Amino acid sequence: VIADDIAGYAELNRMGIIPISGGEHEFNLMGFKQLLDAGAISYIQYDTNRVGGITAAQKINALAEAYQIPVVPHAGQMHNYHLTMANLNCPISEFFPVHDVEVGNELFYYIFDGDPEPADGHIDLSDTTPGLGISLSDRHLDDFNILE
Repeated sequence: VIADDIAGYAELNRMGIIPISGGEHEFNLMGFKQLLDAGAISYIQYDTNRVGGITAAQKINALAEAYQIPVVPHAGQMHNYHLTMANLNCPISEFFPVHDVEVGNELFYYIFDGDPEPADGHIDLSDTTPGLGISLSDRHLDDFNILE
């Protein structure tokens, strides 16, 4: 089923074979309302970077909570960990172990310090670090070509 086939998702979700997550390719609140109204998904999995950031994600969380649909933000990044911990209808967060990569969101590992270390299947966020709890790092600066 392609991402914009809401009727197809709804049909698949009604079968009840496996919970269906979706929303990574939605960009606004109304798109999520369409998914929810159609009964197309069992879990919302928005991309915080695509929906407009933390404020927009919080609006989607509120909408999902009204429909009693859980939310699992797409991608294991600090802003998503904070969204998960701030919302009762976010039961879990994706987590990607740090490893060497050449492309994609995991490049964050090279430019930020402060990602939490998992212990016993959980992560803790700092109550004392300002902002999201990460800081810029120049440790790998020489590994990248900077274009001006």
